[in-house]
Amino acid sequence: SEFEVKVGSIPFLNDFLPFASYSGGLPATIDGAIVSSADITSTNHQVGSYELLMDTVEIKGSNIPLLRQVLDMDQTKLESRALGSFLEQNVESYENPKPLFATTFLNDKYRVSRDQDGKVFVYGKESNESHLTDYAGVDSDLGLLKLVEGFNDAIVKFYI
Repeated sequence: SEFEVKVGSIPFLNDFLPFASYSGGLPATIDGAIVSSADITSTNHQVGSYELLMDTVEIKGSNIPLLRQVLDMDQTKLESRALGSFLEQNVESYENPKPLFATTFLNDKYRVSRDQDGKVFVYGKESNESHLTDYAGVDSDLGLLKLVEGFNDAIVKFYI
């Protein structure tokens, strides 16, 4: 699966300056995608339920300069299945988690699922593409280019 994420990169000013009345973070963002792979196995627990065994987790397309180059290397991924197997062999009380995941609603655009603890997950389908996104064209600039572009389009309106 691939989840695109965007978070504020600079904290709220009033966290550092209690006298500041500004209540929002500064307008730079950290963007990227969490890309994970897992084996999914049908279970007998409940109709439509599956057991998940994570394999790898990666961060792709980060817009953080320098860190982007490290995260985009093929060898920079969390081999969660290998780590879990290592822990199972060396820590007596550890058992590699295989969460139960049940789909309770499914149509062409949305999937609603619950985990073994009853937590609800709602997924929206963005496209029919089944290949991972190529993030080579994503700038590693903390979103500052988009900020300047948006400011120009809304205020300055200077175009070349």
